[in-house]
Amino acid sequence: MQKNYLVSAFKATVSQRFPAQKDALTAALAARLAQLRAENADASKKKQRHLEGQILPGIAVYETLQTVMPRNEALQTVHGYVEQRAWKLKKAFLKLMRIPGLYRKVPGIFCKETPKLFGETAGFAAREIQTSGGVWRIDMTRCPYHDACVRYGCPELCPSFCDSDDITYNGLHPKLAWLRTKTLGRGGDCCDFCLRIKEK
Repeated sequence: MQKNYLVSAFKATVSQRFPAQKDALTAALAARLAQLRAENADASKKKQRHLEGQILPGIAVYETLQTVMPRNEALQTVHGYVEQRAWKLKKAFLKLMRIPGLYRKVPGIFCKETPKLFGETAGFAAREIQTSGGVWRIDMTRCPYHDACVRYGCPELCPSFCDSDDITYNGLHPKLAWLRTKTLGRGGDCCDFCLRIKEK
């Protein structure tokens, strides 16, 4: 099994809480992940980045944990894994934000990188509202995280990934505002992303 933060966290959990079932649970996870990968093998390389990084391991871990704990507990456990990683990412970004003036470039960086990492070939679709003048504002109308969670009968898992965005990007700098009022994963008709320099 490829190294993945969700898989690693799962292994730590079952080793600690279910030591007698550790091997069986690890094997079950590997089997389910292999099945999910086979079912999504035709996805583009850019979409595979999201599938392999979080989506498929998240679904497999969530399903496997439900065999030894209540569904809601399994959900909160996976949410905890995703949240812990988000705080690590935020810590790294906060260090970067200490570079004088860098905050001013952040909306522009998002404008440039979003189509590359979160474009149509990766399974996303978006409407650009404003992508200049110190403002990055788009409505994401399709998301592979949401699509996969719905497809595999676990739409309640998707907000874990939505929450990780809010943890990572909110409060990066006193002069940067991260705003989002709804997401597909939380039942909205889109994810209304906005990152702007506060004086704009």
